[in-house]
Amino acid sequence: MIRDVALPPLQIAQEPSGLTLLAIQRRAVPLFHARLSVPAGAAEDPRGKAGLAQFTADLLRRGTMRRDARGVDELIESMGTGLGIEVSLDEAALTLTVPGDLSQQALDALLEVALEPSFPEEEVASARRRTLASLQSDLDEPSSVAGRAVVTLGYGAHHPYGHPAHGFRRDVETYQREDALGFHASRFNARGALLALVGTAPPEQLLELARARLAQVRWPSEARRAPLDFAALPREGMRALVWHKPDSTQAQLRIVATGIPRRSPLYMPGVVENTALGGGFTSLLVDAIRVDRGLSYSVSTRLAMARHAGLSVFSSFTKNETLRELVDVALEKMREYARTGPSKDALEKARSYLAGLFPLGLESNEALAEQVADAILDGLGLEHLATYRSRIGAVTAAQAREAAAQLSPARDGAQIVVVGDGEVGRKALADLCPVDVRPIEELA
Repeated sequence: MIRDVALPPLQIAQEPSGLTLLAIQRRAVPLFHARLSVPAGAAEDPRGKAGLAQFTADLLRRGTMRRDARGVDELIESMGTGLGIEVSLDEAALTLTVPGDLSQQALDALLEVALEPSFPEEEVASARRRTLASLQSDLDEPSSVAGRAVVTLGYGAHHPYGHPAHGFRRDVETYQREDALGFHASRFNARGALLALVGTAPPEQLLELARARLAQVRWPSEARRAPLDFAALPREGMRALVWHKPDSTQAQLRIVATGIPRRSPLYMPGVVENTALGGGFTSLLVDAIRVDRGLSYSVSTRLAMARHAGLSVFSSFTKNETLRELVDVALEKMREYARTGPSKDALEKARSYLAGLFPLGLESNEALAEQVADAILDGLGLEHLATYRSRIGAVTAAQAREAAAQLSPARDGAQIVVVGDGEVGRKALADLCPVDVRPIEELA
């Protein structure tokens, strides 16, 4: 019998400002962790400014109203820690972990960096140069190009999720200080944000600490902005896009179709069936492609689930001569799997693997704060975590089969992405579906 994981003592409070406070007591670890999530993810990038969320977040530690970039670095290093800054599709998050006796200093530092950036002109110019150089460098890594193509094609160019988090060179070249200032002012708001604290103190004391420090800060004024349109885009049959990288001897392959958001009823059966299909080292596709045929060393499928939408993605690579064979085997196996679902043995292995893996994702203060915060922000609630293992264990063969049919990367409307030699890709896929060959530079 699979037992659920008991969450530690915690409290959730909704502040009048619209900020959510989360306080979690973790007695066993004498550390304090703070995580601030704000509604400033890549989906919020303005039209023509793809990557601005990431660009703005990267600049946060390059100077505040009180100190320059070196001063910020010294402040963080004086606590013997590092400042984490992450940007997802839906949010930007800043994190700090320190010894328990530095909780006040850490929280003050986190709030200063997040809410009081100065965006010096010279730092903006330097960040722009670094970002442009990084985008150019990414063209030398076919797997990075494939990842950018998956997001762009999978969601569609007009979807809020339909561009790489770091943007495009043509947009980054236009970034000015006013862009970062405006984005920060309109997105780093209390409403929709969540501040999570994890420490040895009881939740009530952690909430008191949060409120005491928050009373000394001022949030940017909340700007009125139009709601985002996350409507799914219709697909008209399978097609292939080949991003031409001259003289490539190998081809990166992705097959991508629409997926599900995290709140979908298909979440649990989808996770299980995907693990059996290509989400584990002993999965069906690994056996068929790597073990049985030796077509590729790397084979996987994943369900990329964000707050409002998601993608179902097959990933692999192979030498030019076996590209078509890889595509054919992948499509054949995924289409067959969509009809049958996982075998009894594969279903049991997937459920056991996921149930066993889940507690490991809650072991550190950082991981616990992230998991609980995401469950709240994504509308899943604490029940999602508290009953995760038992619900995974309860997924039936019929439920997994239904999810496989609806979430297969190989179903109608799938996009085939190839990064490699353009002529090789065109010849390999010409009789399978319409093929469009484009210069790789378009994805920079």
